[in-house]
Amino acid sequence: MEQQVKQKVHMIGHAHIDPVWLWTWREGYQEIKATFRSALDRMNEFDQFYFTSSSAAFYEWIEQNEPEMFAEIKQRVQEGRWEIAGGWWVEPDCNIPSGESFVRHALYGQSYFKQKFGRTAKICFNPDSFGHAAMLPQILRKSGLDAYVFMRPGINEKTLESDLFMWQSPDGSQIPAFRIVDSYNGEGPDLVGHIQKTIDQIGPRSDQMMCFYGVGNHGGGPTIASIKDILKYDQEHDCKQVTMSVMERFFNETAEQQKQWPVLADDLQFHAKGCYSAHSRIKHLNRKSEQALLRAEKISAMAGMSTDLAWPEEFDRAWKNVLFNQFHDILAGTSLECAYQDAEITYHEAMAIAQRAENAAAQKISWRINLTSSTRHKYFVVFNPHAWPAGVPVEAEFSARSKDVILVDADSQEVAFQWIQPHATASEKKRISFIADLPGFGYAVFTLKQVKTAVLTCSQDKMKAVQENNACITVENQFIKYCVSKKTGWIESIYDKRQNREMLSGPAGQPAVYDDNSDTWSHGVERYDELLQLIEMPDAACIETGPVRTVIRVKGMYQNSHIRQDYVLYHGQAKIDVQVKIDWHEQLKVLKIRTAAAVDSDKVISETP
Repeated sequence: MEQQVKQKVHMIGHAHIDPVWLWTWREGYQEIKATFRSALDRMNEFDQFYFTSSSAAFYEWIEQNEPEMFAEIKQRVQEGRWEIAGGWWVEPDCNIPSGESFVRHALYGQSYFKQKFGRTAKICFNPDSFGHAAMLPQILRKSGLDAYVFMRPGINEKTLESDLFMWQSPDGSQIPAFRIVDSYNGEGPDLVGHIQKTIDQIGPRSDQMMCFYGVGNHGGGPTIASIKDILKYDQEHDCKQVTMSVMERFFNETAEQQKQWPVLADDLQFHAKGCYSAHSRIKHLNRKSEQALLRAEKISAMAGMSTDLAWPEEFDRAWKNVLFNQFHDILAGTSLECAYQDAEITYHEAMAIAQRAENAAAQKISWRINLTSSTRHKYFVVFNPHAWPAGVPVEAEFSARSKDVILVDADSQEVAFQWIQPHATASEKKRISFIADLPGFGYAVFTLKQVKTAVLTCSQDKMKAVQENNACITVENQFIKYCVSKKTGWIESIYDKRQNREMLSGPAGQPAVYDDNSDTWSHGVERYDELLQLIEMPDAACIETGPVRTVIRVKGMYQNSHIRQDYVLYHGQAKIDVQVKIDWHEQLKVLKIRTAAAVDSDKVISETP
């Protein structure tokens, strides 16, 4: 009789924990404590039981609030029965955070694990994130993470050659990946069926699979009943070894087989498209916080190299706030409104920390610049936190009794500027806009000099005069000429003078309202394409023009909502900035702003984290 091949199923005991979802972080805090306590109790009752948990933030909560429990966890980690997974601060959304944020997840997560447990995580674990950007294998490899486990998109959302594959990022980095079969939760009467579905996926590429079990979402973890069911199942099926295990063991035991796994060089999309437009405010705060912290860190590093200013220790707390709020059910917009009130508090705390640090560093550097003292002069020190030189628009507000001033750079060359509306309404407050040429990772000094009569020696005629007729408003600089329709408020033409070609095949800046009868996630929705109305903005006017910039403002309405767009064209810049302000009161509708580019290509180049 031919001997049957021994198939192996690694039963991964864990608890999918959403620290925030249909509850706030305070309730999540409690569920993590209860789940970890339960896992430790199961270890005392069953010698065969192993437990896996991700998210360094959870462990830090336990360490701070239950040090005795934390000591038990450390002991179980040393024994090899408690698997530290993830390697990141939480299980974040894997599309929206910046690339630097993913690096910080690993920096803070792996550093914490190394410091507290003497080891780092090896398996990145994101079972519930709604999509996964293709650049992750590169960052994972450089973070000491050797494999990736996920569940979404599921088999009905993305067809894979195999649930076991080598995931490859654009730079060529590869990492073995596993798509969870059926569900990351498996408990109760469905557990045996859950195991069988996993066994059915065993194929020629591997004689081993992983099956995840444990009460999840609100935590809980493996129960006594499920552990007994698994032990019983293993005893009753001779040719199928069902053993309690950890993810790292699975990937170690399949190392040779991984050479035969297919390669996937692609994003892992799509699940729940609606999450990427839901709750725009939290997404806005996330990006502002990321940028504020990076900017503050760079200027603080500059100050630390050139002065005796100490590195702000508060940066750690700020980053942990941002990283925690990147948890997939927070950043994706799928949590309760009261949970977002908490998230806004911590985002604002992060930005306040960044603001204080940035100001301290900028002040420290600025006060050490050798400037000629004069009561008739005002000095602006403009910093560039980027690694490359940049010519950027700058706005500066100050007090002055007279507008008889000129602006000069460090070489005493006059710089064109433009008076704009100040934020303050006090009579002596003034505000200007100008273009600053800045070195990479550096600063430039500009001086506002009081003169008897302001007569600029540099050319004031740097922007062509606005041309207007009954149909449209036309603006141009040395690179671009564009026309705004007075009837619709849409840009009807953008002409590139360098290429001598029209850049549009139809209107740009065209607000379009689409039907959306789905929920927050929009499961199963491929696209929003049922057009309800194009919004015309017939209130069009030139509100500002001068040697630095020209601003055309258009305004319109849709039912109970208002939209305003400012088209801003600067001298010497080959782009039109579009500043949009929306007061939106509609339900079950999606607003898009469309641009019809005259491009004969089906290839899109766009940013990923």
